[in-house]
Amino acid sequence: MSAATRPGGDGAVTPGQVLAGLLLAAMVLWLLAPFAGVDPPGGLTASNAPWTDEGFNLANARERVLAGHFATGDVDRSLTNGAYSVLAAAMFTVTGPSLAAGRALSMVAVAAAVLLLALGLARPLGRPAALLAAASLGGANLVLEHGRLALVEATVVVLLTGAFVLATRAAWWPSLAAGAGVGLLVAAAVSVKAIALLPGMVMLAVVLVAAAVRRDRAAMGMGLAGLATLILAGGAWLAAVALPNWDRFRTALAIWPRVEYLDSPVALAGRLGRYLADSDQALGRSLPLLVAAAIGMAALARRWPHLAPATRDALVMAALWGVGLWLAVAVADYLPDHYGAPNRYVVPALPGLAVLAGFGLADLAGRAGRGRARVAGVVGVVLGVAVALPGVVAYLDGAMASGRSREQGQRVLATSLPEEAVVYGAYAPTLLFDTRLATLTPWPSAGANVGDPVGRLGVTHLLVGPVPSDPTSRVVALPGAGRTSSLARVRWGPGELFLYDLPGAGVSPVAAPIDYDPVAGPSRQT
Repeated sequence: MSAATRPGGDGAVTPGQVLAGLLLAAMVLWLLAPFAGVDPPGGLTASNAPWTDEGFNLANARERVLAGHFATGDVDRSLTNGAYSVLAAAMFTVTGPSLAAGRALSMVAVAAAVLLLALGLARPLGRPAALLAAASLGGANLVLEHGRLALVEATVVVLLTGAFVLATRAAWWPSLAAGAGVGLLVAAAVSVKAIALLPGMVMLAVVLVAAAVRRDRAAMGMGLAGLATLILAGGAWLAAVALPNWDRFRTALAIWPRVEYLDSPVALAGRLGRYLADSDQALGRSLPLLVAAAIGMAALARRWPHLAPATRDALVMAALWGVGLWLAVAVADYLPDHYGAPNRYVVPALPGLAVLAGFGLADLAGRAGRGRARVAGVVGVVLGVAVALPGVVAYLDGAMASGRSREQGQRVLATSLPEEAVVYGAYAPTLLFDTRLATLTPWPSAGANVGDPVGRLGVTHLLVGPVPSDPTSRVVALPGAGRTSSLARVRWGPGELFLYDLPGAGVSPVAAPIDYDPVAGPSRQT
């Protein structure tokens, strides 16, 4: 292989590279694991998702282990977050259902994505760029914030990163097996979050277009194998999973917000302008990564004529993935409320930006070193720390300031409930996740779990949060009003939650109601 076509230049994966990658992955786990039981940080996002969606995302995997089936009433999220529910159910089979175990799934996914970049990009980009890309991803604030919660984005990140690493092989070691692996990983990512289809198709398109331009039949075969595998996996899932559960699948789709992209250029520009003005902190929390990625884009443009095909392909994929996916999130119109995208929506785009960042930082370090490897290495370390440290500090500040009110509130609620209780409410799956109590979430917009939940679904208790974040009290009339009629009161997320029993539901109430104050602790109402 000539110097003109050689990837990255110093791309063999050495024992030192493996050790450095493992060290970065271990550091990410070291940052995340101590906070597995800690509440989400206040002020992370304008979305209510950190307070409701952890339990909701995992509820069907929990139900699979406890009851032998995925569905909770009318809702089966395993039909729309497929691989995530399958992985969570497998973990819960070993560990038992717990929110900490669900969060561990996200933590391992983030660490694995960091390791994949550190090792998988050494050949196309070079060892320094690979390590700096891994450090940029591992220090990205939104990756850390959402990577310690039981949300689906971290799983999408690792699946797309794995597909990307395989796709970069097309220019230097193409194979049908690698192509099939790309297709399977993209299909798994799409099963977790549909927007993963965009970067997945970008990866395959770059492989196919580059192969056609270079008349590389082996790379073309790899790209076609990936596309065929993706289509076959989608067809198999449709036949084996979606069609036999069509009603629940339609309900699961209706739970998603409706997203529209088609509009006039003026309207799209207006949406982009509104997003730039209010990105739910996504731009601010990602600023160091965005600056480093911009440096990488500039380096790509400057060095384009002299880059090896494998390097070009990897960077083009990364740019279209990171910038394209973020842009798609920014200009989308989320109906019916026309709200802006929560900041977690951009997390699947961050690995692409991290790849650009790693390339740009390595280029800067090399230019500063002027051929002196030791100087370039020191500069690279300084640049990597400069990009990662702000996100890490902000993450630790929020995590260390958060308490454990969910665990404490769960104990209070469990004490107030009989074993046969069926608790209904948007916050119930998260607040009662570690118990064996049955929980159901109402989704009025999708018509799910709302038709006579007492008679049809056996609901015995309500866990009601503040309106409008919780539709529970709009579906089932409260048996009373105020604290005096509640069995328990706990603080969680946006405010207080009240637990009520439903008279005539066939369940005996607890002797005396309980209040829970995060400072004073639980006390019986008198």
